Amino acid sequence: MQQQLVIVQALGGKPMKRVLMTTSERGVHVADPGLLEEIKTGIHAPVAVLPEQVFNFDELIFDELLVQWRSLKQTNAETWAKLGNFQSMYDSVD
Repeated sequence: MQQQLVIVQALGGKPMKRVLMTTSERGVHVADPGLLEEIKTGIHAPVAVLPEQVFNFDELIFDELLVQWRSLKQTNAETWAKLGNFQSMYDSVD
């Protein structure tokens, strides 16, 4: 099964690679790619984040954000702007 990767802007702007699990009125539910088996068995659960914290995944831009974070412990808004905000199907339902 193909999984959709997204980038989550965590506290302080830290970029985090995550797998999109689902969307709901509570937010976008994402998971650490390394914890998928534990989620399937119920050891861990996906985390709901605000839609504005979720961005389309681009490996090169993710790497650029990681370099910024590792060197400065902050990221540049212009770099985030290169990514499109993730749009869930839930957002388009009226």
